[in-house]
Amino acid sequence: MQYLRLRAYITLRLTLHRLQQAVTTRPQAQDWLLATWLAVGFGLVMVPVGLLSNFLTPTLAEVTWADGLRLAGRVLVMPALVEEGFWRVLVLPHPTEIMSDRKRWRLGLPMLGLFVVMHPLNAMTFYPMAFATFTNPVFLLSAALLGLICTAAYWKSGSLWIVTAIHWLVVTVWLLFLGGYSALGL
Repeated sequence: MQYLRLRAYITLRLTLHRLQQAVTTRPQAQDWLLATWLAVGFGLVMVPVGLLSNFLTPTLAEVTWADGLRLAGRVLVMPALVEEGFWRVLVLPHPTEIMSDRKRWRLGLPMLGLFVVMHPLNAMTFYPMAFATFTNPVFLLSAALLGLICTAAYWKSGSLWIVTAIHWLVVTVWLLFLGGYSALGL
């Protein structure tokens, strides 16, 4: 019983350390530059794949300007901030935690897999209207690539804000300009 309490205490301290470090680490100019390159690279891969597969459709979401801003604000919180806060910050080691890159990736790749699998599970349980979208292979590839670039950006920057910005940008562009809004039945 004492062992379990000690283990719980250590886990709580580690979680709080990771959260504090990620929230208080101010992104540097090179972090924003890396985020920009990763987001552009994401677009250069996923836009052609999405267009060729008819998963993406270049179209403006049928929302008012004000509704579009509200949607972008909601996306900033969920999924961007919440998912990145969990999948990158809480479950992955912060760069201040000393470990080899090999061990970091041995921990990170299974979490990336869970990040991808979480989307269809979410559709099966909480958001059935999104089932067709969240189980689409192109969507799953997109989620995997987004998770991969966010993981790399997080380990390079140590900042929650960098990965939240990348995630927010990708989802917002998809929803408002590439058919995501209608695909999810919003």
